[in-house]
Amino acid sequence: MSNVRLEIEGKKYELEIDHGDPFVAPGLTVAYSSELAEDFMPVLLDPRGKGSIPRPPDYLAYRLIVDSRAQKLCAFYEVYWRRQECTWREFNKDHDHDYEQIQIHFNMMSGEKEKVIISSVGPVDYAGHGVEVYSHIAEAKVRSVEYTTSPIRNFPWGGERGRKRKGQVKDIPIGALIFENRRPVVIVLNCYHAFNGMKQKLPPQERREITPRLKRLNRRLIERWYFRNAKNRFGHDVSNPFNEPYVMYFTPPEGLGARLVYGLLWLITSIVR
Repeated sequence: MSNVRLEIEGKKYELEIDHGDPFVAPGLTVAYSSELAEDFMPVLLDPRGKGSIPRPPDYLAYRLIVDSRAQKLCAFYEVYWRRQECTWREFNKDHDHDYEQIQIHFNMMSGEKEKVIISSVGPVDYAGHGVEVYSHIAEAKVRSVEYTTSPIRNFPWGGERGRKRKGQVKDIPIGALIFENRRPVVIVLNCYHAFNGMKQKLPPQERREITPRLKRLNRRLIERWYFRNAKNRFGHDVSNPFNEPYVMYFTPPEGLGARLVYGLLWLITSIVR
């Protein structure tokens, strides 16, 4: 571990760099700063109570990803629920372990916020998920984006050359998104925990805030999500949040054979470290 100092939105922070994290793309670095993470962590509102059934999220896990060459910083958050109970249209989406992502992107040269990325709703073809991208654009638009995940070296389900998928992106002017003390305000929309950036303030009687504790999304926790949470493995590729559509997903393998193999892999990596 080593430290780096920088200034974001007029405040100075010290980042603790982890050079050994394996779940990051070449050229990028993982870092931590609880102060920065707390200053910008999303405000989670649950006006319909969908984010609290059968229980609220256990915690909000964060990591900072730094692109030193492009001078970009991503504050990367995953909200974690131990259980999701949801019958949605004709689909039964009940399962253990649910993970939903929010990102905030900064320009390290100017110290200014550039983007807010929210895992949101989307077409049935994409399992009901999409991505909201709030940035400095003039008007909103919707588009489909093809992407390729990182390969297996940085993302366990990526294969030798990465996996190809499509996602829906909604580009929205960042001025439409409400912030509270620099923190983006996000609403839990439904029982499978898709988010929506808040664009109009809620009446006081509807403001139900979820306040999960903040913890590090370090390699230990990611290994547990990838390899040990067998009932619903973590399918997010967290290695490079700077590439569209920013939130990248590929379905992890299932079945007894896959569970045994990845359980063994987790054990080996734990022993090696």
